[in-house]
Amino acid sequence: MDKQEKTTNDDVPEKREEVKNYAFVSKRALETDHIGYCYRDTPENNIDSGWRFLYGDEDDEYLDNPANTETVYPEQMLSVNPALDDILSAPAGCEFEWDDEQEIYVEIVD
Repeated sequence: MDKQEKTTNDDVPEKREEVKNYAFVSKRALETDHIGYCYRDTPENNIDSGWRFLYGDEDDEYLDNPANTETVYPEQMLSVNPALDDILSAPAGCEFEWDDEQEIYVEIVD
């Protein structure tokens, strides 16, 4: 998908009640159109869904720099990988990684 074709917050047709707020996504994930790792944390405030979408190799230094993340509606990430639709309703505390062989997000269980 061409970068100009990405959805904007205004283009999201219907937001699920449980993810109606924003998510953080790393610019590396956006620039590569790949989400290799994601998790849902306890929301930090009333506009945070708790979702964090990452390429998967970002380190703490990269993520601590606000210039390296953007806020989006979680549904916008479906344009990067429609398989995210299967996990967007997961509760806080869940984390997932992309499985290339199965072509699904697999929950990481400790």
